[in-house]
Amino acid sequence: MIPAHVERLLPYLFLLALTCIAVAFRPLLPVDETRYLSVTWEMYLSGQIFVPTMNFAPYLQKPPLLFWLIDLAWDIFGASRVAAMLVIFVASSLVIWLTTRLTKTLFPRRDDIASRIPWLVAGSTIFVIYSTLILFDMLLTVFVLAALLSLLAFAKNGNHWHAVLAGLFIGLGVLTKGPVVLIHVGAPILLYPFWRDRQAGLATPKFFAGAGLAILAALIPVAIWLVPATIQTKGNFVYDLVWNQSAGRVTGHLHNSHGRPFYFYVVLLPIMLIPWIFIPEVWRLKLGARIRGLIDTKSPDLRALRLLSFSFVAVLLVFSAISGKQPHYLVPMLPFATILFGYFMAEIPPARLRNSAFVLLAIFGIGHAAASATSFRREDLMPLAKFIAERKNADWAVAFDYQDEVGLLARLQKPFE
Repeated sequence: MIPAHVERLLPYLFLLALTCIAVAFRPLLPVDETRYLSVTWEMYLSGQIFVPTMNFAPYLQKPPLLFWLIDLAWDIFGASRVAAMLVIFVASSLVIWLTTRLTKTLFPRRDDIASRIPWLVAGSTIFVIYSTLILFDMLLTVFVLAALLSLLAFAKNGNHWHAVLAGLFIGLGVLTKGPVVLIHVGAPILLYPFWRDRQAGLATPKFFAGAGLAILAALIPVAIWLVPATIQTKGNFVYDLVWNQSAGRVTGHLHNSHGRPFYFYVVLLPIMLIPWIFIPEVWRLKLGARIRGLIDTKSPDLRALRLLSFSFVAVLLVFSAISGKQPHYLVPMLPFATILFGYFMAEIPPARLRNSAFVLLAIFGIGHAAASATSFRREDLMPLAKFIAERKNADWAVAFDYQDEVGLLARLQKPFE
């Protein structure tokens, strides 16, 4: 039998194994990973704090928090992919921990649920994929969870400092990926009447007033960055990030906005069930009867279940209505789905969940090892980067839509024309 303290650490060691496999076998994937690290490299090189650059021209499509954190890691460990992955590893670890905290907050007397959540998060296919990629979504998920936990504390005790704290986390979410955080946090706020504790919770008007205070508090970290950035770019940052980027993705008018059909996310939802759908006990859970029983008995758990399920559906509908769609936009919704799974899978032995996760880890490792000799070679830009780095004094021109793919890899110190 595994000691309890080792069992608690295992999901994080599992995540570490995923990270090591990704770094060992997979190159930085263009265009996103290579672009974001090249933008970070240029900030690191120039010392510019407020305005990121891509190919040494202002990059106005993403806020800078992830770039700042990676730059901080580089200041300590040196500029490398491994140091950048430390930031993603910490963010992913926080997602596991905060999702467990959220479970304990929603179901305080259900240790059987909370004990399964770390494996349900770490072993889910979506987490396995995106916890090893240098993207914004894991860090965004951290701030969505932190803001929601603060709002739940405010709804319980009415302490306005919890509302302010929620706002600061929302602001950090804006600094991570822009206004999209308002969709993820706004859904549970607007749906408060459906999950309010009618015996001990705040009245709806008071909660909404606190939510308004949170939005005001969110402006503080945003303003600390956005005011200098706006001054330095003569207002272009606000227009590009808030209007051109965000509104462009909604309408599909933005270049490379990833327009997809309305049902795109619905088709992807079954991925959230992998690998748990392959556990035989899952097929014997009788979910319909259990849900009817909860409703018929007016279970006190219904309040938390409504918060999770209604918020999940609301966010899914909003994102489905937005023209621009990418699979990783679902990542901040993963904790909501995971806690719902955990509630109904509390009868399944934790060892089953752990073993299923390790099977997925084995598939991940074998797949990466095989791909490193085949498909990943086509994505590897290091040979090109070395060719360019060996001729660092040469002037380069490109005849395609260059997305700063080799900025970090070639340690470029001047732009491509």
